[in-house]
Amino acid sequence: MNSRWVFFTAWLLLAVCTVLAPAVSAEDPAATCTCDSKAGTLIVRYAPEAGGAKWPETPTPVHFMDLLKLDKAGTTVEGTKSRHFSCRLKSVQYDVTLGPGVPNPNLLGRCGAAVTGVLSVKRNGTVVLAEQEFETINCHEREKYIKSVTFTGSSSKAALDYASYDE
Repeated sequence: MNSRWVFFTAWLLLAVCTVLAPAVSAEDPAATCTCDSKAGTLIVRYAPEAGGAKWPETPTPVHFMDLLKLDKAGTTVEGTKSRHFSCRLKSVQYDVTLGPGVPNPNLLGRCGAAVTGVLSVKRNGTVVLAEQEFETINCHEREKYIKSVTFTGSSSKAALDYASYDE
């Protein structure tokens, strides 16, 4: 076997694998947290694909893919980070934590690139919403997602607004 044959075989194998391999296209889920003390509301908005979302002018969206700690190859999740926000509405203090929901640490595996967001909220130090996924972790069961979560200064219950993927 000469070097040309080895080179050609390697090139052909690479070309075939490139064509047959499924494209990995990670979505870009994101959320914003808006504290409006005049209106007395805390609103967390979510979009499964940030590129097409219309966000309030402020604040900057939290992109959940950016909160992943990946291996050197960029294909395996080795850990996660979270973002924290505080919101004071009259005598009520809300503490919001946003983090990624990882269905599969192997981003190339089943549901791997289908990262979602997870929301936790404390009201005056008491948990009022714990580890709420914006979308179900199992990407094959997703029919709807939480579009927004609203708290008012006088309520400890969240108003959840859902949307379908067709909207």
